[in-house]
Amino acid sequence: MKRILLLFFLLMAVFETSHAQKEKFQSLFIYNFTKYIKWPETYNEGNFVIGVYGNSNIINSLNSMVASKKKTGSGSIIVVKKYDSIEEIDDCNILFISENTISNLIEIDVGTSSKPILIITDTPGMAKKGSVINFVEKDGRIRFELNESKASSRGLVVSGSLASLAIII
Repeated sequence: MKRILLLFFLLMAVFETSHAQKEKFQSLFIYNFTKYIKWPETYNEGNFVIGVYGNSNIINSLNSMVASKKKTGSGSIIVVKKYDSIEEIDDCNILFISENTISNLIEIDVGTSSKPILIITDTPGMAKKGSVINFVEKDGRIRFELNESKASSRGLVVSGSLASLAIII
């Protein structure tokens, strides 16, 4: 299974991407993160919520992905939810913060610090400023940075196979 994951991520990273392809690949990465990150047991009840804060076309890619992959590896139903304000952010499992609202990252990080939310961004330098995972492009390929200490402080357990594919911050 680890080899399949490694092969999947490597193939994804090899393809050069346009903006629409980038969002599609990011959505697939996000879905696969659900398989290789553990949330606390108390946070695994009900639906698995992937939130998007701000206006980003990734929400369309996530909704398409969820239409075909309705459940996580553990069997929870995946729901995509859009947040227009920080106050709306509730008990989501994953929160993608769009580039046009990235200035709110620190406020979101502080406001949700007691919750095991996997915060994902796609803006340079954000893994050092509060996100757990930050998508980056290197040589036209999508990669991701992982802030292991931020994941740990949020109560998230990242598998070694996923960490081995990341740029560790």
